[in-house]
Amino acid sequence: MSATGILVIGSNSYTGATFVAHALARGHKVVGVSRSDELNPVFLPYRWGPADCLKRFSFLRMDLNEKAEEIAQLARDRDLGYVANFAAQSMVAESWLTPVHWYQTNVVANVRLHEALRKWDGVKKYLHVTTPEVYGSCSGVVKEDAPYNPSTPYAPIVTGK
Repeated sequence: MSATGILVIGSNSYTGATFVAHALARGHKVVGVSRSDELNPVFLPYRWGPADCLKRFSFLRMDLNEKAEEIAQLARDRDLGYVANFAAQSMVAESWLTPVHWYQTNVVANVRLHEALRKWDGVKKYLHVTTPEVYGSCSGVVKEDAPYNPSTPYAPIVTGK
């Protein structure tokens, strides 16, 4: 199998780390990027698998707020045509305390990243992971095409509404 290059932004998050594990298990080459140092392996599912999988993984500490263009350049330089973005401020309660910080990360930094990536013809797929909070307070099954109904400062920030 030819290894597909995947850039995972927010690779330290629970869902980001799980996605990395999934991609490595399927033979892909993965570069993980996060604003903080790599967590203890107990929190990183990709560290639990076979050691040979880790030969296809590298990690870089890069903060999306500070280095959006450099992260896009990393994708170009390493030919990582698949980008999965799990990077976001995601604690809803704290979004009420510092909404400007949430806006900076979840909107401004991501727009800078998207602007840099859209200028590169090498992007094959871009996956932007958001939150169910964009649908507001819900119960039961919520379908992906349900109308947005954000109820916190965090939710409209990640949807652009």
